[in-house]
Amino acid sequence: MDFALFLAKKTISTFLSPLGLSLMLWLAGLVLWLRKPGSRPAIVLVAIGGLWVLAMSLPTTAHHVLRPLEVSAGGYAEPAELSRKGVKFIVVLGGDGRVGKLTPADRVAYSSLVRLMEGIRLWKGVPGAKLVLSGGRLSSKAVPVGEAMAVLAKELGVPPDALVLETQSWDTDDEARLLKPVLGETAFALVTSACHVPRSMLIFKARGMRPLPAPADFETTDSPPAGWLAWLPREDSLARSAKGVHEYLGIAAVRVKEFLRARNPLRTATVRRGTGVWATADRSSFTLLPLDPQQRGRTT
Repeated sequence: MDFALFLAKKTISTFLSPLGLSLMLWLAGLVLWLRKPGSRPAIVLVAIGGLWVLAMSLPTTAHHVLRPLEVSAGGYAEPAELSRKGVKFIVVLGGDGRVGKLTPADRVAYSSLVRLMEGIRLWKGVPGAKLVLSGGRLSSKAVPVGEAMAVLAKELGVPPDALVLETQSWDTDDEARLLKPVLGETAFALVTSACHVPRSMLIFKARGMRPLPAPADFETTDSPPAGWLAWLPREDSLARSAKGVHEYLGIAAVRVKEFLRARNPLRTATVRRGTGVWATADRSSFTLLPLDPQQRGRTT
């Protein structure tokens, strides 16, 4: 993926997040106030921004934003069912990662840790399957998320010859592009956070792949928050609301892209970055194996 496009996507997503949208409203109100002190539109904009971020910080709001995404992801995948469908790859999409002098478990943080644990659970129940760990890095100081997950997986008993790594991706679309040459059209389990499953499934299916949902990292339950605590603003609730909004925006973007692609099916896009690599893990290092040269640098 071209870095400019990646940066543009991240910037738009940030400004359309609950906090980002509120900040824009506050900034617009401030500009109007400075130009015309006492301006009623300025007061209205600031008030709307405050009410918006307050509403998105409520546990009950966060629940209703995230819950439909997690419900559509379905329940936990079962190894026996995956085996029956001929699955030979358990694909774990990377999420959060941390930098510094950390243990393998500490470096694979938050969503990545839960996804990895679910991936290992499924891998153990599917004889002969490969555990595919995917995720790059955005900072030269960081370890690629896929590699960090592999280190922890080995410490937890997964043999090196069962691990396959993708370490060049920046986002989910990148992961699908880089994994396509190896996974092809074979069925595989797609392990990611439950709220991320609907968008991920759309992205992988759009490339002609056959993902089977394997959600993890559920953050909601069947019962919404109850009592007065459901109406008290919380920082973690704002983060959950933001996560949900991000996924809905991503789903909308995928559908728009597919609509445009259907209108112009012969168009291809050149990708200036992305000589995607696979890595087979051994006990001490990772040997990088390049993809077929014909697969490099292009996507459809």
